[in-house]
Amino acid sequence: MKPLFLLLFVQIPGLLLADSITMKNGQEIKGEVISDGPDGVLIDYYVTATIKDQKLVPKNEIAKISVIPPDEKAFADLGSLTAPSSVLDTSFHDALIEKKIPEYLAKYPYSRHLGELRSALGQLEAERSRIRQGDRKIDGAWIPVSAIEADPYQTTAMIQFATMKEKAQANDPVAALQGYELIEKTYSGSRILPDAVIVALKQLDVLQDKLTQARINYDILDKKRHKAIALAPADQAKEIKDALDKDAALAKSSISAAQSDGTKFFPVFPNNKDALEALKTLINTERTRLLLLQKTPMCEGISATDEASKLVAAGKPQQAKDQLSSAQKLWPANHDLAKLTEQIDQMAKAEAAEAARQKAQPSATHAPKK
Repeated sequence: MKPLFLLLFVQIPGLLLADSITMKNGQEIKGEVISDGPDGVLIDYYVTATIKDQKLVPKNEIAKISVIPPDEKAFADLGSLTAPSSVLDTSFHDALIEKKIPEYLAKYPYSRHLGELRSALGQLEAERSRIRQGDRKIDGAWIPVSAIEADPYQTTAMIQFATMKEKAQANDPVAALQGYELIEKTYSGSRILPDAVIVALKQLDVLQDKLTQARINYDILDKKRHKAIALAPADQAKEIKDALDKDAALAKSSISAAQSDGTKFFPVFPNNKDALEALKTLINTERTRLLLLQKTPMCEGISATDEASKLVAAGKPQQAKDQLSSAQKLWPANHDLAKLTEQIDQMAKAEAAEAARQKAQPSATHAPKK
């Protein structure tokens, strides 16, 4: 029998809604009750965050048993019924609408959650319809397809940035940095670039932490490998060397595959020293470059462009032109400058045409007498 101190409940996200056995000594075991028989209660529980085990608890040691109804556990397993803040496709909605919710409704037709699920289903179907029509939700705000079509450059950049942030939140710095590369390469004048640079710098730090740990582990494992080769018979030593060579070739191939689309970043390969060193150099180089890019007054340039746009809307082309000149000096790469320049030019031409028309029209005071 395992000591009871090992049976204390470990806080596992998936077990926040769990069965429990309260012992007479006050200890509590949480998990999933498998069976309740005359010899005791069999419970499936976590010893640690990753190690699962089963325990038959004698009934004479139990003070109370609490079993969560199956429909409640199944409802918890559905996860969130609310779409994330950024929705770029229908995958979240499809899983709930076509599989999870229908299966739950069929299996638990008398659950107390039926009303909540039917309401959620209606909301999810309405949102999916919008997505299929071309609308997108970015950071909690819906962008209609008309706005996307009116300014595809800026809205598509926003969508790419949302994808980058999702990768960052999923603790995938390589994918997030690859997303940044796409933004800088394709949307280098977008309004989201200053924020994307900030996220990219943070993801470089995350990747650096992963790399540092991998480098420490590599040194330890490398010593063990060399020792194993030295002590092993010739045929076994050859097998170890061949395995290491194979691993190195796989890492090289994987790096080439990751970079085949033009990206610079690739995953951490913990068993390949050359790959670890290459990634270290890349991180340092990119951090220096992005810090330099961050010094560009991009935010100030965007603000100046916005002010010029307001002056255009107010019908003040000359003031807008002066403000535009300031914006161009602050951040020449701003994509909105070209559109704003065209608007100001059109306003100036319209004013000139109107002035010419009025000048050509005879004055009422000089009109010929009848």
